[in-house]
Amino acid sequence: MADINIAPFTDVILVLLIIFMVTTPFIYRSSIKIALPQVSHHEGPMESKDINITITSSGDIYLENQRYNLRFDLGLFKFKLASLAKKYKDPAIIINGDRSAKYDYVVQVVDVASKEGIKHLILATEFKR
Repeated sequence: MADINIAPFTDVILVLLIIFMVTTPFIYRSSIKIALPQVSHHEGPMESKDINITITSSGDIYLENQRYNLRFDLGLFKFKLASLAKKYKDPAIIINGDRSAKYDYVVQVVDVASKEGIKHLILATEFKR
């Protein structure tokens, strides 16, 4: 017989798949219930917030519904992003880049964010159907 029997291999893969399907919900749900302490006065940076940045194909950036042009308003964009980074504790940036936007525009935004100390960068994508 010259063929390799893959039936045992398929059985093992299906068993592993079932194990992962059963155990995955336990990863997301913690069985330990705790009551976090509450405060009446808040000082320092606000809670963590996602900062949405939209990059168009023409090089325009939208940050908090304000339009900035990368060629002319880069300094103003840096200042606004720096003030948002200081305002929120450990912010994350979600970059919504147009499919036809130049790679250079996205790199400039990521560079500005990293210089401002923002560690969490998320590139938004769309589910392809």
